[in-house]
Amino acid sequence: MLKDKLNFFAKSYAAHKKAFAFVAIGSLIGAGLGLLSPMLIRHVMDELLPHGISTEMILTAGALLAIYAANYFLNYKIEVVGRGMGARIEFTMREKLFRHLLRMGYSFYDNAQSGQLLSRLVNDIAEVGNLMFAIPHLLITCVVTIFGSVALLFYLNWQLASVVTILLLLKTLSTIKLNADMKKMFMKARENTGDLSGQISESLQGIRLVKIFSNEEKELDKMLRAGENLLSIQETSFKTVGKLHGGVDFFSNVMNLTIIVLGGALISFGLMKISDLVAFLLYMMLCMRPVFQLMMLTEVYQRGMAGVERYRELMNLPESSELSAERVSKLDSASEIEFSHVNFGYENNPPIFSDFNLSIAAGEHVGIVGMTGGGKTTLCELLLGMYELDGGKISIDGRDIRTVKTDSLRKEVGMIQQDTFLFSASVRDNIAYGREDATDEEIFEAAKLAEAHEFISELPNGYDTFIGERGVKLSGGQKQRLAIARMFLRNPKILILDEATSALDNETERQIQRAMQKLSENRTTITVAHRLATVRNSNRILVLEHGNITEEGTHENLMAQRGVYYNLSTNAAA
Repeated sequence: MLKDKLNFFAKSYAAHKKAFAFVAIGSLIGAGLGLLSPMLIRHVMDELLPHGISTEMILTAGALLAIYAANYFLNYKIEVVGRGMGARIEFTMREKLFRHLLRMGYSFYDNAQSGQLLSRLVNDIAEVGNLMFAIPHLLITCVVTIFGSVALLFYLNWQLASVVTILLLLKTLSTIKLNADMKKMFMKARENTGDLSGQISESLQGIRLVKIFSNEEKELDKMLRAGENLLSIQETSFKTVGKLHGGVDFFSNVMNLTIIVLGGALISFGLMKISDLVAFLLYMMLCMRPVFQLMMLTEVYQRGMAGVERYRELMNLPESSELSAERVSKLDSASEIEFSHVNFGYENNPPIFSDFNLSIAAGEHVGIVGMTGGGKTTLCELLLGMYELDGGKISIDGRDIRTVKTDSLRKEVGMIQQDTFLFSASVRDNIAYGREDATDEEIFEAAKLAEAHEFISELPNGYDTFIGERGVKLSGGQKQRLAIARMFLRNPKILILDEATSALDNETERQIQRAMQKLSENRTTITVAHRLATVRNSNRILVLEHGNITEEGTHENLMAQRGVYYNLSTNAAA
C-alpha cells in the first residue's frame, strides 16, 4: 500500500520537476531564514542593547528586515508556483479519469451512479490538488523548522528543551490516533457527498416529471435524507478536527506557561540569561506554528488520500475490450448480419438470449416487435458491440464484430434510440455531432430529410439556436426529428431504428416514414417498434419473446397466422 502511494506521488511530481524543485528548495531556504531571526534578536539583547544605538544595531535591524522581506517574496512565489503545480496535477488527473470513464464499457454504466462519478471527478480530485502542493511546501517547511528549532532549543538550554521535547512527543502520539479516525470519516464523507450529488442531479434532471406529479416535497425529502447522512458524518468529523485544532491551542499555552515558569526558575538560579529565555520563547513560537500546520496537513493529507484512493479505485477498473488493440479490421462495407448461437444476459440476471440465431440479408428491412422486456433493444445494442457476449458471435459481412475497430463498426452501424439525447448546444452542433466535418449544406439537407428544417428555421436563431440542457427548449417530436437528422447526416450502411418515431404525432410520423423509407433504400435496416404501423412495410417482421423468435414473416403472413403478431395488431387498433 505504501509503495503504491509513493509511486503515485512520484509519477505525479515527475511531470512537474521544475515546479516541485522550486517549491521544495524555496521552502527549505525560507525555513532556514526563519531560524536566523531569534538568534539575531538574542545577539542584539546580549551584545548591542547594553551599549545603546550603534551602527551594528542598525545593520542587524536591517538584516532582520531583509530576512522578513526575503521570506515574504519567497512565500509569494512558492504559493504561485506550488498551487499552480497542484492545479495542473489536478487537471491531468481529471482528464485521465474522464478519458478512462469514456472508455468504460456499457455494462459499467448500468450500475454506476452519476452523482458518485461527478463527486470523484470534481470534489475528490480537488482535494488531491491541495495535497500535492502541501506535501513539498508544508512538509519541508514544518520538518526543517521543527527540527531546527528543537536543535537550537537544546543549544540554548538542554534542561528546558528536554521537558519541551517530552511534551511534543506526547502531543504527537495523540495526533496519530486522531489521524486514523479522520481517515475513516473523510472516506465516508466522500461517499455521502457523492450520494447527495447524485440525488440532487437526478431530481433536477427529472424536474418536469417532478412538477407533473407535484412531487417537489418528495424530492426535497430525499435530498434532506441524503443531506442528513452527510451532515451526521460531518458533525462527527468536526468533533475530531476540533479536538485536533483545540488541542494545539491548549498545548501551545501549556508549553508557554511551562517555559516561563521553568525558565524563570533557571534565571533565578543563574542557569539561564533573560536573552536566552526570550530566544527560547521565540523558537518555541516558531516551532509551534509548524506543529499546528502539521495538524492541518494531517487533515489535508487524509482528505487528499481519500480522494486518491477513490480515484485509483476507478482507474484500476478494466476498460472495455471494445478498445482492444487486437481489433484491427475495418468495415469497408457493411450489409449482411449474422447472429450465430448467441448467448447473453446482463450481469447477475437470467440470460436473455440462449443459442440465438438470426440472419439478415444485405439491404433487407427487418422489423422487430414484441412485448417489453423481450430483448428487442438489447439485440440492437449487441449488434453495436455495447456488451460482451457470453457465447456465440455476431458477424457483419462475415467478420466477427469483436475483431472490428469500434469506431469503424459504429460508423457503419447507426442507431436512433427511443430516448433522444441532445446536448446543451446549438441545433447545428447537435445535428453534426456524429460528423463534425459536415458542411452547412449537408446539415441543412439532413434536416430537410428529417422534416426538421421548417421548425428549425422558425427558431430565434435558426440553426444557431441554443436548445438548453437535453434539448429542454424543444418539444418531444422536435427532439426526435433532430436525432433522425443526425443519423441522416451520419449515413451508416446499417440503420437501427429503436422506436425512432414514438414521440411524433400521426401527421409528422407519416412524413418521417416517407423520409425513413428513402433512407432505408440500399441499406440494411432494423426497426424496433411497438406501433406496428412502423414495421408494416418491412421485408420481414420478427416477433421476439423472451429472447426467442416465435413468429416470422411479412405483415400479411403474420396476420393470417392469427398468432402473437395478430393479437398485438388488433390490440393496437382497439
